[in-house]
Amino acid sequence: MSSIEKQIVRKGLELGFSNVGFSALRDYPEYLEEARSRSNYEIFAEADDALITRLSKAKTLNPWAKSIVCATLGFSSIDYPEILTRSVARTYLARVYSPQPGTVHAFQIEALASFVEGLGMRIERNQFVVPQRIACAEAGIVTFGNNNFAYTEQDGSFVILVTFLVDRELEPSGSEVRNGCPEGCSLCAKACPTGAIIGPSKLDLDRCILFNNQRFAPGAQEDIWIDMGERIHGCDVCQVKCPRNHNVLKRATEKDPFLEILAEEFDLERILVLDEVYYEKVVRPIMYNYIKDMDIFRRNAAVALGNTGDPRHLPALREAQACIDNPNVLKAIDWAIARLEK
Repeated sequence: MSSIEKQIVRKGLELGFSNVGFSALRDYPEYLEEARSRSNYEIFAEADDALITRLSKAKTLNPWAKSIVCATLGFSSIDYPEILTRSVARTYLARVYSPQPGTVHAFQIEALASFVEGLGMRIERNQFVVPQRIACAEAGIVTFGNNNFAYTEQDGSFVILVTFLVDRELEPSGSEVRNGCPEGCSLCAKACPTGAIIGPSKLDLDRCILFNNQRFAPGAQEDIWIDMGERIHGCDVCQVKCPRNHNVLKRATEKDPFLEILAEEFDLERILVLDEVYYEKVVRPIMYNYIKDMDIFRRNAAVALGNTGDPRHLPALREAQACIDNPNVLKAIDWAIARLEK
């Protein structure tokens, strides 16, 4: 490793990244091929300018770039409040995935980008111009898991990936892309509440809880509502059940003071009748990634309340039923009321 790579690694570790490495930029035709082999991925891959198509042509679309700076940020050390993990995945509670401007993790990412730029390189800050999992695996800083997540030694699958394209040839820090799961292990697939993991690194998108959390259609498969439980923004079941994460989860002892406050304020009934004030105070800080329509949050809350098994939520559901006019939300409210009345 030359001096410039050592400088970048050192700076990344100083900033709190758990791993830093490098891979050569190329096109990734196998990425598009795999996506299109999954019949329910056509919503992403059918258009020439769709995200998956663009990612597969990373080198063609960025001829100026030569290498990828890859880094990982872990979020496994936090002991997340249970009332929050029942409904929101740890990735979003940690606020590390596409962090909002002005936050700690946004500063970390920008600081590393600025440092690399300060070394005289042209840099692409947009994180979504290359298949990050493949790039980081080729850099030797992550391995793949049967549950479709990337893993590091320090944080298991509770990690996000950060990548920058640069216009300099940097020495690759790895080469082999490998799956680090024990041979024959299928605990993640068996644990998936909705049966979305249909084989090693194979996902049935239509049954994925996060996908269904994000939209009315496509998504919102009513036949899996019961299996979605109280989850309104993502799911960690396959990660929690994964043996590669067992020791990682045992080490999670730190408290996040902000989440401790949020845990006291988190209320599915409030999300059922979500308003701007509660959205800004409680929902947006941990669920800003995908959902922009408040009615989708309301629908998710209705399904979650129906799955609590607690009839004490019936008055709130009936009150919402009388004042909400979105048919998609009303369908979920009707479903929840019928479920709790049983």
